Amino acid sequence: METIDRGARGIALVIDDEGRLKGTVTDGDIRRAILRGLTLDSSLKSVMNENFTFVPVNYTQLLVETIFRQKSIMQIPVLDDHMRVVDVIFYSEFFKSPSKENYAVIMAGGLGTRLSPLTRDIPKPMLKVGAKPILETIIEQLKSYGYRNIVLCLNYKAEVIENYFRDGSDFGVYIKYIKEEKRLGTGGAIRLARQYLDRDFFVVNGDILTKLNFDQLMQYHLKNENAITIGTKKYELQIPYGVVDIRDETVKRLNEKPRLNFFISGGIYCLAPETVDSIPENEYFDITSLINMYLEKNHKIGSFPITEYWMDIGQMEDYNQANVDYVSLFGSESCATEE
Repeated sequence: METIDRGARGIALVIDDEGRLKGTVTDGDIRRAILRGLTLDSSLKSVMNENFTFVPVNYTQLLVETIFRQKSIMQIPVLDDHMRVVDVIFYSEFFKSPSKENYAVIMAGGLGTRLSPLTRDIPKPMLKVGAKPILETIIEQLKSYGYRNIVLCLNYKAEVIENYFRDGSDFGVYIKYIKEEKRLGTGGAIRLARQYLDRDFFVVNGDILTKLNFDQLMQYHLKNENAITIGTKKYELQIPYGVVDIRDETVKRLNEKPRLNFFISGGIYCLAPETVDSIPENEYFDITSLINMYLEKNHKIGSFPITEYWMDIGQMEDYNQANVDYVSLFGSESCATEE
């Protein structure tokens, strides 16, 4: 997963000592493995694809186009006669992604009190991670997958964000602004943006730093016909003590420092347009309430595991760590690992 993050290409190539390709691992492979119940302690062999598709060095454009269209894959390794990796062809570069009509609603109105005093004069999404504000990195990530229609939901120090991004043209995107006169929660802010949300759309918290493939999330959401799809992150918690399993006053088992695994909400969602009409007007309504409302009505809610880098910059230690991570994760092109 770290190798895939460093490469920023959604794939790791598993090679032997001679540089011969033995298998491929995509973020999708890891995501499916997590959904099957495999843990991060599982062997690479249980996850990697040994029946990979590749092309020879003398490939033709027609061959590559046919493979991409028939197999619905995102990367094709180029191998020499000895199965050594020469290059990788990426779908996003082979077929330049056209601009997509779907909007991304970014929640950028929070007070950021846990990051005070840094947020005394600027809103949290404008704090710099690396050389640019968090919000700019989020917008760049969305744009890289063709999502250029952005709605920014503002409240605290809205003018700082507006003065920086203006209409978005300097950043290659189209920005609309929604201002909350009072705090309405994520759901209430979405309701204010309803005029733009006539097709499936993203909702992204403005303090998330991630390498998530937004297009894969959207395609997963549409393919499964979900009302809402939650980007989820696997979270592991280790109990620092021996845990005693007691039944009928009798000890049945002692588990020494067990690890507990959970899926947490990653603050990134895809929503169908009809969900907007379920949100009450002009009152506080968070996205958790919307999700639970839909669950009670037996609507389909999906989970999309985020296997790429993800950081919720909510506290000072998170902010400091994100600055450490930024250069290696957003600046390296490495995509191979040894077996």
